[in-house]
Amino acid sequence: MPAPSEIALIFDFDNTLIMSNIDFVGVRHRLIDMLQDAAAISQPRETLMPLALWEIIAHAAAQPALVDRMWEVVRQAERTGLAGATLADGVIEVLGTLRARGYRLALLTNNAREMLIAPLERFRVDHYFEVVVTRDDVPALKPAPDGIRRILTSLATTRQAFMIGDAWLDAQAADRAGIRFIGIGPHRDAIEDRGLPIWAWVNTLAEILTLDLVS
Repeated sequence: MPAPSEIALIFDFDNTLIMSNIDFVGVRHRLIDMLQDAAAISQPRETLMPLALWEIIAHAAAQPALVDRMWEVVRQAERTGLAGATLADGVIEVLGTLRARGYRLALLTNNAREMLIAPLERFRVDHYFEVVVTRDDVPALKPAPDGIRRILTSLATTRQAFMIGDAWLDAQAADRAGIRFIGIGPHRDAIEDRGLPIWAWVNTLAEILTLDLVS
């Protein structure tokens, strides 16, 4: 049985620790519009909408200038959405308690690092995390496992790890990395529909404190 100091808890950011106003659906539509305008795709819109943003942008790989413009659309949506973000209920108490119990905390987000700095400092939660990995730090974003693997390599001494998030991207990244997934929020059905394993599901962050993470 691992000690808490040998267990990594990797948190998603948007709609897990903070409630952001990033219009992910609107961004997907805008990115697909850009692909269609550039004749970069032949697939119908509905086949691209379920993809992660970076997976949509990958369809423009043969047009680097288009890729740059598409990422700028994403950055602008992040700026707007994160500017009005609020802290999720119980974040400070939960992170503080988990750290006091000895768990190793990390943050994994598909956001750009430059977009992350201001809200982390504004909400005063940056000091809880030993490792923060953003889209600038890995070659492939969630649902790829690269970010989780980078975190586990950085922490070095972990024997067990959990990914905590609200979306299928988090669940699939955890599955591909071979770690356990704890889901939070209203989107359990969307994750189960994809056949992704769920170790536990909570409705609030505070419920994480009641889970037996060391078994």
